[in-house]
Amino acid sequence: MFKKHNLWFFFLLFFLGLCQGCRQKNHEPTPDDAAFFPLQVGDYWVYQVTQEKHLAVNSSLKSSYQFQKKIRSSLVQNGQLYYLVEESTRQTEQSAWKLMGIHTVYGSLSEVVSQENNVSVIELVFPILLTTSWNPNLYNTNPEAALQYQNQGQPYAVGPRAFDYTISVVGANDSTLVNQSKYLRVYAPNIGLVYREDVAVAFCQSSSDCIGKGIIASGTTFKWALIASNRLLNTAK
Repeated sequence: MFKKHNLWFFFLLFFLGLCQGCRQKNHEPTPDDAAFFPLQVGDYWVYQVTQEKHLAVNSSLKSSYQFQKKIRSSLVQNGQLYYLVEESTRQTEQSAWKLMGIHTVYGSLSEVVSQENNVSVIELVFPILLTTSWNPNLYNTNPEAALQYQNQGQPYAVGPRAFDYTISVVGANDSTLVNQSKYLRVYAPNIGLVYREDVAVAFCQSSSDCIGKGIIASGTTFKWALIASNRLLNTAK
């Protein structure tokens, strides 16, 4: 009887140990959701943008330039804190920045919304879960779309720089015999957007020689890669 009691006691301790291990594993600390879209006056992000415009079959126009977003100031309106973001471009690192426009961004406990030309777009929603999906055009009259999270906590490399923990936002990512579309945003905590890709192209349908071969006839491809930010400097410290 004593041996049987000891045996049950041993299994009880073993079971409790497993439960404790599971509990610790399930509660590993993760980056704060809002940290994936940091908002602070003075923050800036510089991206190397590559663009390819497809004019016809075997004819495209490629360009490359730098794009900067900089939070210039903030203001409170109707109790909501808004950040004013300047958008500038330049051809090379040696060129002067040229201001292209200004938009606003605000964050709440449930979402991050950007506003440009009176069009509000939901960039992120909280909490960040792989089961979450949302319509970025909920607050505007553009057609309904669907975004969702993928690859939570996965590393991601942008050029020579690797980010250990990221979250991806994906939208339309379809490829048919007629066209291809892709929407991708990759965010890193305490840094923000580190990579962006937009694809909207149509494949050749003019002859039997090109149908079904993935030959692009028209459309545009954009790729943004983060190359500089005050937040990269802060992270490196």
